[in-house]
Amino acid sequence: MVNKMRFLIRLLLFLMLFPATTGTYAQNSASSLDRAYGLDPLLYNGKFYTYFLPYDIGGTQFFFGPDFVKGFANIRGIIYNKLDLNYDIYNQQVILQYETYEGARKQIVLSDAWLEKFSLGNAHFEMLALQDSIRRIYQVIGNGPYRVLYSWRKDLTLDIKYGATNYIFSEPIRKAFLFTGQKSLRYKNNKSFVALFDPVDQVDLKKHMRRQHINLKKASEREIIELLNYCNTLSLK
Repeated sequence: MVNKMRFLIRLLLFLMLFPATTGTYAQNSASSLDRAYGLDPLLYNGKFYTYFLPYDIGGTQFFFGPDFVKGFANIRGIIYNKLDLNYDIYNQQVILQYETYEGARKQIVLSDAWLEKFSLGNAHFEMLALQDSIRRIYQVIGNGPYRVLYSWRKDLTLDIKYGATNYIFSEPIRKAFLFTGQKSLRYKNNKSFVALFDPVDQVDLKKHMRRQHINLKKASEREIIELLNYCNTLSLK
């Protein structure tokens, strides 16, 4: 009888402690969980990525798609290369996928307080505070005095197909800015882009864009860089 009581007491204590241990594990950062494996705590310092969707939601919340892409991350001035990264546009989170010492695959959200820059393949992004003091993710094109910034988002809406009852992610939605290093100037098309510059330069800029067949709504990154090279010789209003 005594042994049975001891067993029941131990079992009760175990059941009381187990949920608390599980909850603590779920809230811990990857650095505290994997520090014993020798992982860099500066990089592996985010919360676990938990935004997993029901099967009936169409599309994806990610920039390119669900597959992770090789890239780099600049965290507090330190560059980490050859990372498996993805960009959740809907939640505005950068996700790192990595393998633990034991071979388990995990996904964490990189700290937006520490993250400075990152890339997905050839696409380059930076954390910038523009109109206000809040840092946001922008795709950056160019590296001269003038650069183009894209902010991206996706909407989750009801599928418009007849009879559909499930939700679907939109295609990526973009806002474009001309960045001078000190301020960002919104534009929507060729006309509003040209209007950002000094009136004495607008005629030549418009002619240049026509000669090069540049349509800013559809322009490739190479075309944008070529245009910025030309714009770096001009003056803003």
